[in-house]
Amino acid sequence: MNTTTITVNGMTCGCCSTKVSAAVESVPGISGAEVDLDASTVTATGNDVDEAAVRTAIASAGYKPA
Repeated sequence: MNTTTITVNGMTCGCCSTKVSAAVESVPGISGAEVDLDASTVTATGNDVDEAAVRTAIASAGYKPA
């Protein structure tokens, strides 16, 4: 398993966390996503983590990957 952690600007609540997590988990090759609201990060886990695709999914959900 590979992981990547990305800072996400604009997450402020549980709803934001759910949206970001769902967006990241929709990326092919991602088996899970863990959001840390306090740190404003999401950690994506999977066999084939495509960081560019994860960043695109985050942006498509309306948030800004840093």
